[in-house]
Amino acid sequence: MGFYTKLALLLMRSMGLIILLYSVPMVLYGFVRVRTGPTTASDGLTSSGSALLGWLVYAVAGLFLFVLARPLGRVASRGLDEPTSLSPAA
Repeated sequence: MGFYTKLALLLMRSMGLIILLYSVPMVLYGFVRVRTGPTTASDGLTSSGSALLGWLVYAVAGLFLFVLARPLGRVASRGLDEPTSLSPAA
């Protein structure tokens, strides 16, 4: 695993962790709000269930990004880690 692959892996896992840390409290709040609170979100138009579903999709995307960081990092760094070939004149 080359330098750029490791860097991409670090960035992908960091972003996945940031998304998870941001969305998990909102999902928990959404569950509490759906169970006990009003049926609409704070804008008065969106249902609490659909707002919760949006946060759940966001959390799942963060989880996938965290779990699939290694293959995504390899794809992102493809062609960057290959050793450069010297020209024949060198």
